[in-house]
Amino acid sequence: MSILKKLFGKSSVASKAQENSYPSRMNSSDFKKIVTIKLAPYLRANGWKGSGFNFVKVGKPITKVLTIQPSSAGGKFCIEIGIYFDFIKLNKNKEPKKLKTWDLEFRTRLTPESESDYWWNFPKSELEESKVFKNIIRLFETRGQDYFNSYNDWRENFFNISPSDIEEKKVWKHIPMTKIRTALFLARMHDHFGNPEKVKPLAEYGLTQVDGKKGSGLINEFNELIEKSL
Repeated sequence: MSILKKLFGKSSVASKAQENSYPSRMNSSDFKKIVTIKLAPYLRANGWKGSGFNFVKVGKPITKVLTIQPSSAGGKFCIEIGIYFDFIKLNKNKEPKKLKTWDLEFRTRLTPESESDYWWNFPKSELEESKVFKNIIRLFETRGQDYFNSYNDWRENFFNISPSDIEEKKVWKHIPMTKIRTALFLARMHDHFGNPEKVKPLAEYGLTQVDGKKGSGLINEFNELIEKSL
């Protein structure tokens, strides 16, 4: 029996708890139980690890991350996916297996087509529950995998990016960051892979993007990268 038939061939929270009715006012804790039953087994069957609202698929050099975010107002949730390159040091020194999407610079919402900011309502019945998670899994297998696959050729896409490419916004598709953060990411990448001739122009370009206090916290790191590249 396939994992999807196992997940959607029987009821979840209500039957698991031997309740006669679906939760009338679902909160995040109730919803987390549903995620544990309806989504977590599917992700684990496909090589992901995690629990609750946070899942990762650790790899070299790319770790994939999926985070479910319930609304602070309650009653709805969104899903973010993202990637982490292990050659970039995290500010908080987290282990890859503990990453959340908000730790990442490469991330996006998992949404239906034509939507950019989509929130699902908490399901109000087992029928809604099955529909919601079937839809989420379908989106994950299509738009989610398309997103992850877009970074399969990251070396080819990243290694030849120049400061002028950043300035002309030719890299936004693959590196959806500000110009200064893009320059920093690429300078760090080339520093890691021993390409000093590419570190210096990227770091110098990054310094040109400092505007008063905006970006000033990165000046020291840019200067350190330049010094290392000499």
